[in-house]
Amino acid sequence: MHNDYFLYDTERLYSIASGEQVKEGLAYFNENRVIALEKENNRLIAQVEDADDEVCWVELSAGSDGALSFGCDCNREQRVCRHAIAALYRYADQYGQDDAALGSAVDEAIQERIKKGRNEVRVKLLSGNLGFGVWQAASLVSATYTQRGYQVQIRSLDQRMNYCTCPDLASNRLGTCKHIEAVLHFAKTKPEYQRLKDQGCPLSFVYLAWESATRPVIRLQRAAQVEDDLSRLFAEFFDAQGVFSGRLPEDFFRFSQLVQGRDDFLLGDDAVQHVQQCAEDAAQAVRGQQISRTILQGNGVLPGIKVRLFPYQSEGVAFLASRGRALLADDMGLGKTLQAISAACWLADNAGVNRVLVVCPASLKHQWAREIAKFTGKTVQIVQGPVENRTVQYRADALFFIVNYELVLRDLIVIGETLKPDLLILDEAQRIKNWRTKLASTVKLIPSRYVFVLTGTPLENRLEDLYSLLQLVDVRVLGPLWRCLLDFHVTDERGKVVGYRNLSELRRRIAPVMLRRNRSLVSDQLPDRTEVVLDIPMNPKQQELHDSALTAAGRLATIAQKRPLTPSEQNRLMAALQQARMACNAAGLVDKQTQGSPKLDELARLLEELCLQSNRKAVVFSQWALMTEMVESLVRGMGLGCVRLHGGVPSHKRGELMEKFQQDDALQVFISTDAGGTGLNLQSASVLINLDMPWNPAVLDQRIARIHRLGQKQKVQIFLLLAEDSYEQHVARLVKGKRDLFDNVVDPDASEDVVGVSKKMLETLINDLALGSPKEIWDAADAGSSPAPATEIAESAGKQTAADESEEDARVRRLIEKIQTAFGDRIERIMAKGGGLLVVVRQWQDADEQSAQELSEADMPVAVMDARSLRSLLRLGSASPLAETRTLFETGTTETAPENPLLTVSAQKLRSAQVLMEQQCSAGVMDLLASALLLKVAAMNGQAQPPVPANAAVWLYGEILPRQLLTPEQAALVMQVVSLSQSPNLPETLIAQAWGDVSRLFALLS
Repeated sequence: MHNDYFLYDTERLYSIASGEQVKEGLAYFNENRVIALEKENNRLIAQVEDADDEVCWVELSAGSDGALSFGCDCNREQRVCRHAIAALYRYADQYGQDDAALGSAVDEAIQERIKKGRNEVRVKLLSGNLGFGVWQAASLVSATYTQRGYQVQIRSLDQRMNYCTCPDLASNRLGTCKHIEAVLHFAKTKPEYQRLKDQGCPLSFVYLAWESATRPVIRLQRAAQVEDDLSRLFAEFFDAQGVFSGRLPEDFFRFSQLVQGRDDFLLGDDAVQHVQQCAEDAAQAVRGQQISRTILQGNGVLPGIKVRLFPYQSEGVAFLASRGRALLADDMGLGKTLQAISAACWLADNAGVNRVLVVCPASLKHQWAREIAKFTGKTVQIVQGPVENRTVQYRADALFFIVNYELVLRDLIVIGETLKPDLLILDEAQRIKNWRTKLASTVKLIPSRYVFVLTGTPLENRLEDLYSLLQLVDVRVLGPLWRCLLDFHVTDERGKVVGYRNLSELRRRIAPVMLRRNRSLVSDQLPDRTEVVLDIPMNPKQQELHDSALTAAGRLATIAQKRPLTPSEQNRLMAALQQARMACNAAGLVDKQTQGSPKLDELARLLEELCLQSNRKAVVFSQWALMTEMVESLVRGMGLGCVRLHGGVPSHKRGELMEKFQQDDALQVFISTDAGGTGLNLQSASVLINLDMPWNPAVLDQRIARIHRLGQKQKVQIFLLLAEDSYEQHVARLVKGKRDLFDNVVDPDASEDVVGVSKKMLETLINDLALGSPKEIWDAADAGSSPAPATEIAESAGKQTAADESEEDARVRRLIEKIQTAFGDRIERIMAKGGGLLVVVRQWQDADEQSAQELSEADMPVAVMDARSLRSLLRLGSASPLAETRTLFETGTTETAPENPLLTVSAQKLRSAQVLMEQQCSAGVMDLLASALLLKVAAMNGQAQPPVPANAAVWLYGEILPRQLLTPEQAALVMQVVSLSQSPNLPETLIAQAWGDVSRLFALLS
């Protein structure tokens, strides 16, 4: 491993830097702050963005003995720094992978843990030896944002039989984790490794083996020498292959008693925990049936609940109480709060629940307290105030404790050690839909026997949203993330998600733990509603601010097409998009000076007609607090009474605002930011006016549900004001395509098994902005033309299967359904290539070729390949036959075209650049190099002409990379040279470096 002087693992990093420097460097690497990296012989050169957005140049040089010398702009003492550590992490990530060819989903998941173990974990031997011992493992960076150490037990150095106490090993079904891999990596560096590996385990042991990703088995590993009495026990309880043959759990418990106390045998904790869980599942199933029958027999009447429940609400209460850990995903307005309170009270009265922790948005804490008091006689404690007050409040004599999400981050320790809740209720749980966030990780650390997860939007943009919520309920439902993605995702050749499949299987898996009912259940009890979209022109000042913001965003989007944005660039991009959105409402939101706006004028007209003349109450929403201030000034100027809610209003005062609006007829307008978008009941209003378009359709639904819900007696009118010809209108069009995945996963009446997926909102906007004038692109999109070349198949596979789907969309969807039927769970991935689909399967069968032939349509051929062959071909890079996939699919032949004349011109231009460099004349060299590269790649792509430099980025990333004619690193080099060719007065050293880079690339591509 040490042959590469720049390839450092955790132990080597700690030998040259302090623990703090290593952690800072790792954080910089994870934040994509290393924006350029180049290795040249014994030098490593990098550019690293610092926390203050300054870019530091780092140079590391290796001597003949492997010792590194450091140079960085941040210090003059030439010592190691966080920028150098970040560069070494980036180098290890790019070049330090094991030689084994890893391509399948399982291998990729294992490889990720191998890499993290090598780079992010420190280990220490506690007892035993390298081959059979107990270790302490601690992560430098924790996925749960809480530094924790775990114990690792090594039982084998070459087989996946080891054990770790971390939650990842318990759920990932891989038989390894980064802590285990860190120990194995450490062991490989020691001289006694090979001897201990050959020696094997000195004891017989039983462990849990994930030989199948869906069903584990309990296995026996025999030592070389086994006592006769122990051998007889093995024969009684295990078959010839070492698999446990008795009944679970009773026979396993009997076996564990017989081997208890032996010093020549180890009963693995992983096997014991699995059997205990099987026993608990069986007991819970019996208890659940009894609980459900008892609750449903009450016909809506529950002891201690002061109202009679609707039948569907009784079913919800029975579902929550009988499961104990469940997701209630009823549509907004169906009474999820009442159902959760009722189920909690039933468990308190019948199942020993003494403390219930309700976690909700701050704006809903007092509403939860009012609902509990209204429907029950149970005691409530709202947790709020400074830390000393909260510590006392957690010790209160109450059943319900109510806390907001933000306080959980601060109070996790006292919640776990002092409160010790028996039941955890998470309201508006979409707050933790992103499992990578600190909030989601912290909430999942709250210890609780029972969990109720409540949300009307369990899935918003991605399947991972639902996955994150179900991790709280039962990690076994969807299994590890890598397996979930494998089972349900359709990806293109770059691994990008373009659709979802096996949705009927997904619905089957989640049905036992998720209950979803929509508003059609109570549609006969709700009044009609009408929705109107109003297009409002912008004034000249708005237009100026809007367009300048999009221009700035477009420049950053072009960079994002070439490489990941650094944190400061990401912030600038989001700030530009934010400015464009704000300008759509009012110029004053941006410049803080301009008064009024066309939207405010239209709002005044609507309030005049609906409130002053018709005496109706209205709710006005805007995302911007300053916009709500403008609205309040306008409303009061019209002589209308109003209240205003925003994020700065203390949570304990929000309920008072709502009650005043509900009860005081003189208050006709409720003005709110999205701080009031969830949980508020405002049925006294019958008009909703949205001054802006949220990125998330669920936010718009939540706004509407504030007034259009059970208890509403009037006809509801909803208005959405959009700036004309604007970024905001484009967002509105994208939002419309987000609902199909949600409907086909959570709707119990859904029938689709394959749907597409729209690009992420931000990704789509970045792609659009990078292509040129946003207005021209958006107009083209509205007209039905595609701005991105060579992505037609991926786009058609990714469109929504709505009622108005195109014939092309429906054809692709039907074809994927047929593929799924033909190959089932052997499908590893489905890749969109050129004009056809490439299906990668496990366990190749002779009939697969015939199946592919039968699947193919005249204009949509299907190729089938086993995973091993795919990985072998991908190792060839641009020389891979996959680079000619379009030709194969269209003609059925592997014949190549005669040499393109562009190759000759390309070689001539490169030779001309060489002559100029030899004569020490750099003028014109960059133009020649850029032109030679574009000609070369165009010839590889079979084109008659190369693109102009201005269109090179779209061409490279939209057409060349998907066909795998270049690697991402090679494409980045092409773009770097093209960009430099547009810059005057380049330093001689930079031109010389570009010449060297292009020469090496030509040699690789020849």
